[in-house]
Amino acid sequence: MNMESYMQLYKLNKTVLSIQNNPVPFLNGLTSNSPDKPQNSFLNIHGRIVATFDQIKITDNEFWVVLERLFIDSLLSHLDRHIKLSKVEVKRLDKHVYFDLDSSFSHVFAGILTVPQKRGRMIISDQELQTAVSDEVFTLFRLKNNIPIQGIDYRDEFILNIGGDSFVSFTKGCFLGQEPVSKVHNRSRPSRQLVVKYENDCDEELKKKMTSKILDPDTNRVLGFVFIQNT
Repeated sequence: MNMESYMQLYKLNKTVLSIQNNPVPFLNGLTSNSPDKPQNSFLNIHGRIVATFDQIKITDNEFWVVLERLFIDSLLSHLDRHIKLSKVEVKRLDKHVYFDLDSSFSHVFAGILTVPQKRGRMIISDQELQTAVSDEVFTLFRLKNNIPIQGIDYRDEFILNIGGDSFVSFTKGCFLGQEPVSKVHNRSRPSRQLVVKYENDCDEELKKKMTSKILDPDTNRVLGFVFIQNT
């Protein structure tokens, strides 16, 4: 394969879970967004994040959930009772997950699935692919396109604090954690919001809390994610 076809690939630290045996009712009751949306989240009863993820419909009887590997065990523990009651099958798949920054990756072999993102694509592959994108390049790409990562830029925040419109449907019906989410949405707004800011636009307290900080060569200023108070 031509090396150029891999030039904009970055290896993600993600795991793919397959949910089978009537997955739609299972996801509808336990996740904050509709099954037809690209992003979703599992919440606890307080509306706080257990795991955010990308979701892909494979067949009517199988969905794939793609999430940060760091949160697999806590998610499976969270879902254990619901899995047993619903009798769905949840298993880890042996897949490799990549981010294609400019959607230019080309492939000539089987076992590749592409998933559109707000910019670029996610690549799910049966085999390991060669990459050439550094951590620094991918971090800057994420900041420029407002793509935070759970475990780096947030963990168990209230879902609306991280841009809940991407992860929450306010019309889908009941789900675990819906009550506090709906209450904040209908009566007020989140107390905090995760945003991208330049470091020299922040006070000293915010500077200490910034994540994914990196120099933006276009401005020669440091960018990062930070939670700010809504006013």
